[in-house]
Amino acid sequence: MVFLGTPLAAVPALRALAETADVALVVTRPDRRRGRSGRKTPSDVKRSALELGLATACPTDRIELEEALETVGPFRLGVVVAYGMLLTRSMLERAESGFVNVHFSLLPRWRGASPVAAAIRAGDAVTGVSLMRVTEGLDSGPVLAAATHPIAERDTRGGLTERLSHLGADLLVDNLAGAISGELAGTPQHETDATYAPRLSAGDARLDFTRPAQELARQVRAMSPRPGAFAWWGETRMRILESRWSPEAPTPLDAGGLDLVGGGLWCGAGSGALVLEVVQPAGRRPMRGADWARGVRGGLGRLSGVGPSQS
Repeated sequence: MVFLGTPLAAVPALRALAETADVALVVTRPDRRRGRSGRKTPSDVKRSALELGLATACPTDRIELEEALETVGPFRLGVVVAYGMLLTRSMLERAESGFVNVHFSLLPRWRGASPVAAAIRAGDAVTGVSLMRVTEGLDSGPVLAAATHPIAERDTRGGLTERLSHLGADLLVDNLAGAISGELAGTPQHETDATYAPRLSAGDARLDFTRPAQELARQVRAMSPRPGAFAWWGETRMRILESRWSPEAPTPLDAGGLDLVGGGLWCGAGSGALVLEVVQPAGRRPMRGADWARGVRGGLGRLSGVGPSQS
């Protein structure tokens, strides 16, 4: 078999597959420069593949991906988990039993690159994992199997993704034989029910305090741990890493206004208010919001979704 995946969320499926089948090749995205040193580091999947003693390939484009698949020769099944590149028909035809994809949503809801963040931000009560037959479209193939998982009030994207990654690994192994034999025909997706979760951008993490506090709290959870929701305090960029919302503040606060009350740092919103539990001012470590507020000289001022260069 051939496995295609990149982030940490794909590692449980790779390890489960390696215990069950002969993985001839692991395909992942190229090493990337990370951190202040700018040193190139491999993806989580590549690190795990090397630990398992598996052959790896890191194509930069579809031409190199096609060439990498050619080196394997005929193979039985391809497995894709958050790889990061769409496959062409000629690639899909290289696997005798086709390709399957472990996707972290209940398809057809939240197709695309950031399904977990989208589910949290939308306020979904339930999400899950789908095992899907890969076609040329974006997450549009027949669903072979699915498993549901509740979304708790305090779930973050990082924590929920970790749990879904293990759920997806189990789903893959439990249905592997059926996917290979063709016994799992799959259920076609209804296009009218499809929703999309595009790749996260910097704008997705910016907080607009004219919006309801409940929506802002979900946005903070959806952006945690990375890239981290943010706003500006004067000319300082402030990441909001943990928060909770309340229908009302203990003192009158306009949108973005800050106040330290009852041991909590409160922030006004379009309706309701946020308690900023963990914040990270630029150039500093994460800290409790109340501790940051106690160290501020003068008034606390306000947070804004508009930076100094945009005002």
